[in-house]
Amino acid sequence: MGIIKLLDENTINKIAAGEVIEKPASIVKELVENSIDAGASEISVEVKGGGISYIRIVDNGKGINKEDMGIAFMRHATSKLSSEQELNKLVTLGFRGEALASIAAVSKVEMISKTHDSISGYRIYIEGGKIIEEGEYGCPEGTVVTIRDVFFNTPARLKFLKSESKESMYITDIMQNLAMSHSNISFKYISNGKLVFATRGDGDLKGVILAVYGKQIVKNLIDLNCSRDFITVKGYLGNSNISRGSRNYQSTFINGRYIKNKTITAAVEAAYKSMLTINKFPFFVLHIYVNPEFVDVNVHPAKAEVKFQDEQLIFKSIYHCVKDALISASHVPEIEDDRKEFIRNIQKVNYSQQKLDIKTDIETDKKYDGMIANENLTNSYELPRKDIPLNRNDDIYYEKDKTQYEPEGDRSISVGNYKIPNNFENEVTTKRVPKFGPLAVVGQIHFTYIIAEGPDDMYIIDQHAAHERIYYEKYLRDYKSFGMQKQNLIVPIVLEFSVSEKQAIFDNIEQFKRLGYEIEDFGGNSVALRCVPIIYGNPDPKVLFYEILEQINLNDKNVLSAIDKILYTMACKSAVKANDKLSYKEMVELIEQLRFCDNPYNCPHGRPTIIKMSYIELEKKFKRIQ
Repeated sequence: MGIIKLLDENTINKIAAGEVIEKPASIVKELVENSIDAGASEISVEVKGGGISYIRIVDNGKGINKEDMGIAFMRHATSKLSSEQELNKLVTLGFRGEALASIAAVSKVEMISKTHDSISGYRIYIEGGKIIEEGEYGCPEGTVVTIRDVFFNTPARLKFLKSESKESMYITDIMQNLAMSHSNISFKYISNGKLVFATRGDGDLKGVILAVYGKQIVKNLIDLNCSRDFITVKGYLGNSNISRGSRNYQSTFINGRYIKNKTITAAVEAAYKSMLTINKFPFFVLHIYVNPEFVDVNVHPAKAEVKFQDEQLIFKSIYHCVKDALISASHVPEIEDDRKEFIRNIQKVNYSQQKLDIKTDIETDKKYDGMIANENLTNSYELPRKDIPLNRNDDIYYEKDKTQYEPEGDRSISVGNYKIPNNFENEVTTKRVPKFGPLAVVGQIHFTYIIAEGPDDMYIIDQHAAHERIYYEKYLRDYKSFGMQKQNLIVPIVLEFSVSEKQAIFDNIEQFKRLGYEIEDFGGNSVALRCVPIIYGNPDPKVLFYEILEQINLNDKNVLSAIDKILYTMACKSAVKANDKLSYKEMVELIEQLRFCDNPYNCPHGRPTIIKMSYIELEKKFKRIQ
């Protein structure tokens, strides 16, 4: 007897569902696109438990006849395609006839629908691909689809879903793009009983962007309306004030369909070249209209990627449209923050890459001579030299508005223009042992390196890297033990975020609390900071909070990695910088605190903090000995 068998229809549907239905967000996308194709002007989406337990889509479209209801849940059944030739000029979002069958195969589905000329509606209930109930049903014109218990009959698939909050964020991203793709449709999105956003459906794309991203984004937008070659490009570009550390704020639509395309992304970023710093990416929402015959959307199971007949011409057209709009805007950026991250090479567009690369001029391969790394060090700082007064007893206020802050009292000693709490010194002497012996300070060169000597060696200490290590270990201990030290704000700082950013903040609220923040929902897209961490060196609290949120978003799969990078950032902003002139006493204090660090030899980024040259090596350099 042969061993090859034909699979039954139910098994085939479950396998097919794995391609089409990756997660609850995929279900939302497919069903909302069906509503759009049905001519709906109002679409409501409600989810619970990240869409795993409950999804409900309500539209006022043309509905489905009762004769078609059962057929609609069969594989490759569609009203949108009737011949192979139509694949070359698709004008609908759906066309394969796979979505409803795939959804029904792995969930419990109820569909209620009524057409304009029907006396009553019709209801069908399906579990795991099998029709359980169907019959006449009273309802208004349109369609209601309710999905419950996604992947209830495929536990292996269920096991690989993310947390409910993360699945909810995926749905939020999908809904944001669906709303921006069709500004002429009124969308309402509710998650766990709370309205996330709603749009008016009046065709105003900027109004949708306002609902999704907030006022801060809208006031920094540049209009784009361009026709070139065989395409038309409309939408909005962000100026440099709203550039981001990832490509998560870039939305591209082809003929109303949200897609990802490396050619388009590279063209836009090439047009921004020299306008943004490294590791910064432009914000944009682009609607591109092209003859359907020139684009193939049938190259990806989720129809998220497309291919063009002439990729080079697309690149050229998009590049010039964006470049001309940026030049016409003649935008002079406002100084809003002091972050110094830079955009990646536009030729290396990679949607899966989410981590920020930290590049230095330092070789990180360590070869230790005794206790201290013996390495060559090159310095990459180019800051203007400045003398820092020795009287550094300022209270721990942020410089922008000192009246806003209520310090808990000055409990610090100074190094440079930066403070370290006195309890750090107690911690050092009572709980830690030095990793190397005492050093005598000789002086400072280029206001960047401290020269010191030991019994038999000369030492060179990078003051910024060393101070960064000191602060990193202090902040790490605080975080692990009782949380970061914090200060109350007399006047709260109110910040505005996109819908998905605000959701990420409250999904990670415990992490923010341990980092020293007390956060309150301020309505709409806004949150209020009632408490902020005490971070020495006076960093802008708004900029720091945005950077922390960005790290959490970029490292959502590894919260510990995100926290570590956040502490790196805090330590870097707190530490003395290159070209900061230090007094003799301050240099002594810095070296003494470095001696008691767990790893005094490298900064958190891996650069050496200290190198040495032995007395014998020095004698050899001057040919005193052979």
